[in-house]
Amino acid sequence: MMKIQVRNDMVVIDGYVNAVDRFSKVLYDKKGQFIEKILPSVFRRALEKNPSVKVLLDHDYDKELANTKDDTAKLYEDNIGLRATVEITDPDVIEKAKKKKLRGWSFGFICNKDEEVINKDGIRERSVRDIDLFEVSIIDDKKIPAYIGTSIEMRDEQPTVVEYRSEEFEDDSFSYDEESQEKTPNFNEMTASQKREVLNSAYSQLFKDGWLEDYDDGFVYGTIQSDSQLYKMPYSITDGTVSIDSNNQVKVVRGGYKEIRADEEVPEQPQNVDVGKIDYSKYENILKEIKEG
Repeated sequence: MMKIQVRNDMVVIDGYVNAVDRFSKVLYDKKGQFIEKILPSVFRRALEKNPSVKVLLDHDYDKELANTKDDTAKLYEDNIGLRATVEITDPDVIEKAKKKKLRGWSFGFICNKDEEVINKDGIRERSVRDIDLFEVSIIDDKKIPAYIGTSIEMRDEQPTVVEYRSEEFEDDSFSYDEESQEKTPNFNEMTASQKREVLNSAYSQLFKDGWLEDYDDGFVYGTIQSDSQLYKMPYSITDGTVSIDSNNQVKVVRGGYKEIRADEEVPEQPQNVDVGKIDYSKYENILKEIKEG
């Protein structure tokens, strides 16, 4: 089973490359009929030996799609078999995925140890005990997948038999999921409190000791340190991500956020004045004189 999730700029492919401890269908080689199975832990050991397993398109080394080395491909063996999860950004493969033209998995290996016995039906049973795994391939519509294949390749300057196993899946075994991620709300459609929350989150990440005081359609206004000096900075929102241009900080003053020119001094806040008690006695004397006429 292969699951293919198509996104705008990526396709994620997840599925089992090969099942372990389960005999294949009847295969044919120069000796005649046989069936085979890969024993448990064989893939696990192979992955431990090779930290850089390539994911190719149609076994083409000029078409590397992902690699376990950079985590664009994750390969591991579980109780079912060799499972692969691959993130592919190749435009051609993305387009093929959208058109349902990816047909299955395949893998190339060198067999280091195996055993063969003849079963009661006279068919050879091959049990693979140890392999070197070089690559896993995704097969598209240009490649006619054959379950079994071999080639002679130079490895460490020695001619080596490389075996291939693949299987074509039926169309209905694929699961294609278009991008199902939640869409980022349009900033212009948010409420004032939602906008402030989005901007404040970005602002606090940029200025841990500052705080956002206000914003408008193109600028945020806030402090950048623990002092009270206000700055004006442009911001933009792309695909739901807020970018604040901290390189264009302009000092402003409260009450309209007027910009302060470089040659201007920052206006000081009015100082608190200590007002003493008012002496009303002289006013009382004047009123007394008026009344006495």
